Amino acid sequence: MELPSAARQFLDSGWTVADLRDQSIVLEVRDRLLGYLQANGVPRLSSLDEYHRWVDDGQHLDILDGLAGFYWDQRLGLEIVTRNLDQIRQLVGLDLHVQTFPYLRVARPSRPADVVGLHRDTNYGASPFEVSIMVPFTDLDADAALRVVSGSHVAPSDAFPATRRPDLGVAKGSRAHRLGFPYAPQVLEPSVRDHAEPVPLRVGQALLFSLSLVHGQEANYATTTRVSTDIRVVNSLAPVNWSRGVRGNYYSPLCSSAVTEQANRYLTATGAQEPPEQGVSATPHHEPDE
Repeated sequence: MELPSAARQFLDSGWTVADLRDQSIVLEVRDRLLGYLQANGVPRLSSLDEYHRWVDDGQHLDILDGLAGFYWDQRLGLEIVTRNLDQIRQLVGLDLHVQTFPYLRVARPSRPADVVGLHRDTNYGASPFEVSIMVPFTDLDADAALRVVSGSHVAPSDAFPATRRPDLGVAKGSRAHRLGFPYAPQVLEPSVRDHAEPVPLRVGQALLFSLSLVHGQEANYATTTRVSTDIRVVNSLAPVNWSRGVRGNYYSPLCSSAVTEQANRYLTATGAQEPPEQGVSATPHHEPDE
């Protein structure tokens, strides 16, 4: 049976771009983020892509931390996923867990410290079964876009050797670490950038990619701020580590197929396992990822 074009590209390249079926939720979240910033330290901000005009280096981490906390507490990432769930299930599967604290990224122009360079999440303990859904809240041209190395998702580790370099600017368990910046980054060879291509996106689209894909951004080379989220989803039956570092609820259960649901009921009834969690029940808190 022929795979749909998006699934075929994901399989061949490690990534695909989708026009979200419910794009209105992205606009709603964008407006709520803007409203939070206007009410919490950036009153003159008229659009997210102008963030860099009003926020300097001394303010940025404090403001980003508050914005991310608001995003998590309101479960806005979960809302984006659930309102596009049928589309996501076509690629990842019917049984899904979703990241409890999806990353919120704010990358100002020409600030390398605002982004994570080219990397491979499997170097940090992630699984190739996991998928990241990157959703922009600002339009991204080639200068602002995330870059990917197509085909790297199925390459062996020695194809992209990495050197672990402790970053004195990000301590383990720190606020920056919690916000998604690695405390000891696995730095790839500089030549990798020659193979990375930008994936421009407009608001209402999403970039879905495997966590074994080489991706990232050395800096936002546009003249405007990039604001986006990346939300991880994984098949609930995949062999992954559900608890990471000090975060016991890195993932939360999202949805199940009828077959999996009846199997869990049978296993519970026969005493073969504890009753499974139903729905997204994690209480948001602010602890570091590993």
